[in-house]
Amino acid sequence: MYKFLFRVFLISHLCISYCLSTFASEDSSGYKSEIIKVSIHTVQCHPVGWELSPPIVELSSQNQLQFSFDELGKDIQDYSYRIVHCNADWKSSGLSEFDFLDGFSENQIQDYEFSFNTNVDYVHYSLLLPNGDVKLKLSGNYILEVYQDFDVENIILRQRFMILDSKIELKGKVKHPIDMDRRKTHQEVMFSIFHPNFLIDNPHSDLTVILRQNDRSDGSQMKVTPIFIRKDELVFDNNQEYVFPGNNEFHYFDLKSFRYQSIYIQSIENLEGKTVVSLSPGKNRQFDPYIFRRDNNGISVVSVDERKEPTTEADYAQVVFTLPFDNELKHGQMYVYGAFNNWECNENNRMVYDHNLGSYQKSIYLKQGYYNYVYALLENGKDYPDVDYIEGSHWQTENNYMIYVYYHDIEKNYDRLIGFKTLNSTKDF
Repeated sequence: MYKFLFRVFLISHLCISYCLSTFASEDSSGYKSEIIKVSIHTVQCHPVGWELSPPIVELSSQNQLQFSFDELGKDIQDYSYRIVHCNADWKSSGLSEFDFLDGFSENQIQDYEFSFNTNVDYVHYSLLLPNGDVKLKLSGNYILEVYQDFDVENIILRQRFMILDSKIELKGKVKHPIDMDRRKTHQEVMFSIFHPNFLIDNPHSDLTVILRQNDRSDGSQMKVTPIFIRKDELVFDNNQEYVFPGNNEFHYFDLKSFRYQSIYIQSIENLEGKTVVSLSPGKNRQFDPYIFRRDNNGISVVSVDERKEPTTEADYAQVVFTLPFDNELKHGQMYVYGAFNNWECNENNRMVYDHNLGSYQKSIYLKQGYYNYVYALLENGKDYPDVDYIEGSHWQTENNYMIYVYYHDIEKNYDRLIGFKTLNSTKDF
């Protein structure tokens, strides 16, 4: 009965809430994954059973996305969610919810669990998409907005995800750049779109093709166009433009147990009831030779030893990052950088220079698991960070390149996601 009344209330306010919150919350660069409420931690979204995969599932398949987050504390909150359909640029498509979903666009999050036997208390919230309350009818980009106390303007977080309707085939590879100046430090991507059973009248205007390294949505992505148009094939092979810095392998640390110090962990201490983990000091790798080490290409995974349920039995710790540096840089700020903070540079991961230690430091609250990160410099006046400044760049570095292909449906006026492919840089090296 309560659920029925809740839905009636939402329907009666649907049009008003859509106008007030959809466009007001979207900035000029479109929606992004972000945490707004400071007590929220460890937001995750991935296909069920595939924690290292992007948040994308096939349209009309049995696959679901697993979305979850923690809120520190013991109190249960009233959280609801709504779904917004977006175009390729992550701006609202303007479609009515009746166009892109069956069910209700706004529902309560009813699955939650309390942390068990942890020093830090938290409530773990989870949601599967699609589910019995909402089924998505169209492919494309989507934003999941979670809000509090039935107030659609009181948003606590946003999460990007995608629905794929495969209509084309993608083939490609990563190779050495032709440009000799970048041959030792960069990687070039080339690929083709094959569409024998899908008509594309004007590829330059009808298609939006996005190329990302390690799925970083931080401005390093490229919007690419075909160089050659053949019968049922579009060729993307611009050896002057589709070139990325190879960067370096990610730093990593294993925090699945507080009982022992794994590699790259200097100490684990209990200070005033809080677990403090100090990592081994980093170093400037800009001029170091390339050394291979296996990583997750920036992705971090929640996990815990000696327990069965990492979602509720993994604990939290203050993790201290240290980067020795002779002097404080005046032309930019240093950040701990990775997928664990949505590839963003903000106060949550900005390092501060300690003149007494001669090092940059940052303490970040993290859940137990396996973490990847790099050190990145955001120069004054720049919008996106420079990873090469500290980490260096090598053509041998193992990277994933994600290709997203969107087709603009003129009749329905939205961008369909018709193709997705991951290319690995070491496959053909």
